[in-house]
This record gives sequence, C-alpha cells and structure tokens, in this order.
Amino acid sequence: MGAECVRRDTPGARNVRLVVEYDGAGFSGWQVQPGATTVQGTLQDALSTICRHEVIVRGSGRTDSGVHAWGQVANFYTTTDLPPSRFSRGVNGICERELRVVAADEVPREFDSLRCATGKIYSYRLLLRPAASALLAGRVWHLRRPLDLPLMAEELRSLPGEFDWSAYRAADCQNRNPVKQLRRAELRHEARDVVSIAFEGSGFLKQMVRILVGTLVDVGRGKLPKGSMASIRDGLERREAGQTAPPDGLFLERVLYD
Repeated sequence: MGAECVRRDTPGARNVRLVVEYDGAGFSGWQVQPGATTVQGTLQDALSTICRHEVIVRGSGRTDSGVHAWGQVANFYTTTDLPPSRFSRGVNGICERELRVVAADEVPREFDSLRCATGKIYSYRLLLRPAASALLAGRVWHLRRPLDLPLMAEELRSLPGEFDWSAYRAADCQNRNPVKQLRRAELRHEARDVVSIAFEGSGFLKQMVRILVGTLVDVGRGKLPKGSMASIRDGLERREAGQTAPPDGLFLERVLYD
C-alpha cells in the first residue's frame, strides 16, 4: 500500500465507527497476535486494502478465542472520501462469512470505541438435554444433566452492585481496577432446551463472565450451596469460585454508549 497509517491527529482524518458481528470459533480472539488469525487483524487487513493506507482498528474491548459477538464496536481513522457504507460492503466482500460489519457510520474525531463505552451486555447460553445439538455446536455449553434453574435465578439476583470482582477473574488478568458495577444478571429460557444468562455491567474483567457462569452451574448442580456466589465474590479468592466455562456459549451482545 505504501501510505502511512492514518491516526487521529492526521490532517483531514475521518473517524469511522463499525458494529461487527463474528463467530469466534475461527479466530484466536480479538487482539492481533503474530501468526494467528484474529478479528482485529482480519479487519485491519481488509480495511487497509479498501482505504489504500495502513489502518489500525480499535475495539471496545477484547474477546477471547472462541467467543462470539453480535455487536462488537470498533473505530478507525482514514483520509479516504469513501462513504461509510463502502467500508461495510468492502469488508463483507473481502472477509469470510464468519465476520461481518453490520453497520458503519462517521463519528466525531474524539470518539473512541473503548474509552467512550459506558457498559456492555454479554449473554451465555446453556443447552440442557442429554443429546448434543448438530445446529448449536460451538455456540452453547452442552450439559447433559438437569440443573436447579430457580436456584440459579435466585443466585444471580444476589450479584448486582459495585464490587471488587477479583474472585471472578483470570489469573493473568491485567486490569488494574477489579471494581466493576454489575447492573444486571438474569436467567431466561429460550427455545429448544436452551437457557440464556445475561450480564450487564460497566465493564468486565478477563474471563469474568465465564467464571461467573462456571460457578453458577456448580450451584445448579448442587456442588455449591445457596448464597455461594455472593460470598465467593466478597471473599476475593479465585480458588473458591468454579471452573471457567467454555468460550463456546459466550456472546458479546451489545456495547453501550451515552
């Protein structure tokens, strides 16, 4: 391409926001990694081809390998005069079907998809039946035995609030502030033996949702007593929480902005 990367302070730079949907099974997470296929890297390659200059894409946050997104938000700077719709059509024409830009618009230069976000909504899906699913493979955590769903729903209602969530984060989490506000945690039934667990919060620590779900499943199985999730949270010890649920069932549903 030959042209240098366009940044916020580049004269004439435009700021373009994207809403991105992807199946995480084929990606090694969001963030660029040497020798790996990532969502960020795939977007950057496609947009650099379209814009004819190097593009750096900034996302609202990272998703781990295998995690899906309905509404990841990202932004990038460009000096091209192409309309926003050209970026969505171009990326979708270049990339495989596992990644799609579902919306694109021009935003003020100050907009930053990460720093301007006020919250996120995640969902996690469980398939509760003896047989696995041919159609939902890679998109649910398949559990063959029934769970105590009323107890799990009650347990979720005890969680919202602003707390230190150190007990529910990965050992290698580098977030300096473990205090986050969990605004909503609820369970609902979907079709065909699928249960969805929704979490809305100001932000989430690395693998926080997956560890919350793994611990919740232990409550539903009777391995942990009622009230365990709040007491584990308050104890701040990761070893007291349950397993990290597989990435398959996790979806970034929406990123919230003022």
